[in-house]
Amino acid sequence: MGTDHSQKDTTPTLIGSVQRALRLLEAMSAEGGVTAKRLARLTGIPLPTVYHLLRTLSHEGYVQREGGSFRLADDLPLAS
Repeated sequence: MGTDHSQKDTTPTLIGSVQRALRLLEAMSAEGGVTAKRLARLTGIPLPTVYHLLRTLSHEGYVQREGGSFRLADDLPLAS
């Protein structure tokens, strides 16, 4: 009746929205100030999703908006 742990699936559970947010951060790091439309093209993430992710990243202090462009915040929350 014991469980055979040797047969356990070792594939990690990945969260797609976190992966997409990280792709945006990576693209902003490489590009500097960049529009949402360009981010969508660079990452392959649909534009509405890019806007939702940017809004969340901005709210959490990771992204700053400058006019029509987005860039990484000067003081990233992880750096403090």
